[in-house]
Amino acid sequence: MIGAATKGRSPASAILTHPLLWTAILFLFLPKIAGANPFTGQWNGFVGIATTMVIFALFAGGFNLLFGHVGELSFGHAMFFTLGAYTTALYSNGFTVQVLGITLHHDKGGNLLLALALSLIIALSWAWLLARIIVPRSSGIYFSMITLAFAQVIFFITYRWSDLTGGEDGLQNIKRPALFGVNWLSSSDHFYWFAAVCVFAALCVLYWILHSPFGSVLHAIRENKQRARFLGYDVDKYRVNAFVLSAMFPAIAGWLWTYFQQSINPDAGSVEYSGNVVMMSMLGGMQTFLGPTLGASVYYEMQNNVSQLTKYWEAWIGVVFVVFVLVGPRGIMGLVDDIRHYGFANALRRGFSRKARVETEMQEELPPVVEDAPAATEPVR
Repeated sequence: MIGAATKGRSPASAILTHPLLWTAILFLFLPKIAGANPFTGQWNGFVGIATTMVIFALFAGGFNLLFGHVGELSFGHAMFFTLGAYTTALYSNGFTVQVLGITLHHDKGGNLLLALALSLIIALSWAWLLARIIVPRSSGIYFSMITLAFAQVIFFITYRWSDLTGGEDGLQNIKRPALFGVNWLSSSDHFYWFAAVCVFAALCVLYWILHSPFGSVLHAIRENKQRARFLGYDVDKYRVNAFVLSAMFPAIAGWLWTYFQQSINPDAGSVEYSGNVVMMSMLGGMQTFLGPTLGASVYYEMQNNVSQLTKYWEAWIGVVFVVFVLVGPRGIMGLVDDIRHYGFANALRRGFSRKARVETEMQEELPPVVEDAPAATEPVR
């Protein structure tokens, strides 16, 4: 995985700047820094907020596979998150329900891996069916609105089918299964490390996908669909596969979220959750690997800190988001890249001045000025 990202750099430099290394470092320190609020003098982290950050980092990363790397904006990716979550909850708590006169019954289950497998099967089956219907027939804003419509279908099923899903109240008292026969996950600290390891492993898979030949084709499709078709690629097939893969990571996040909260309700499939991951991806940087992870961390850090200062925290976060998008449309990773490339002062100027952006970009396009070499004197004979 490292080889694709290290071209043209020394091995030491490539390792030190590798996004997976920085992801691991962030996950190691999150329990100490997540939720720290200098305004109130609270410097200790909260493991619950850290767990939320890592789970939504995976959710946002899966969404960004489609949004940032294929160029298709989905307003309904929370449906895969809620499918994974409700599948886990129903498997864990059991259910008895009537469907077309047939009684369906399942006893309580306590196998972590089986719950994950069922969550992936349900979510990916729905994603594949949906992709085959909408991907070849829509793109752009039409694609976004159709995904939103189908997400609302899932939301209202979870909201109205109270016999199965618990309706508005959702499903409660979901027990965390034993891990290798030990009730280790009952501790909040232990569950954080379990979630962090699972999310990191899933992000390694995501990194491999994005830096594989398949990922390169996705980037080509994002830049120019027509040219990708002329090169012989089946664009719709790649978009379908990308849509299905992008549903896998929210489903895993939903599996973890259910065990973390030990409950689930229809809000998990609402438009708000879908909108939040859009915000996280744009805050961190859409076309980068590390961006969604940073965006999820910054979003929940802002939510925790601002909500302690005012009850209108959602409005203030919206203002911060708008200003940030106007100043740094490429997100946090884009600002970091500008600072590294142009220096702090020029990066700041680029954020607030369109003229400065044009000037710095033109300087890169123009060839460097080479002073005329002094004329060589002929030797005296």
